Amino acid sequence: MRAVAVGGKLFVASFRIAGMGGVVVEDGREALRVIQELSRDPDIGLILVSDEFGPEFASRVGQLSSTLPKPVVYLLPRPGEKPSEVDYRAMLRRILGI
Repeated sequence: MRAVAVGGKLFVASFRIAGMGGVVVEDGREALRVIQELSRDPDIGLILVSDEFGPEFASRVGQLSSTLPKPVVYLLPRPGEKPSEVDYRAMLRRILGI
């Protein structure tokens, strides 16, 4: 299983230094397209995505990841940013359809 980072240049470079693969994207639309392509690769088990493209993008990634059994898609703050609050209870309700 491989892990891949998707985001801006600095975000992806940070993970490439650690030996991970990565795809540099310019905007949220391109990032969503790349995530969908990567999710079809059976060798990829984890996609780390930068949250730098805004809250609407984060919501779309959450919706997409809730429909994928594999890989795990996880949003991370871009380098230098503070992590945002995540309401895991609301996320689970959305995933479970409650």
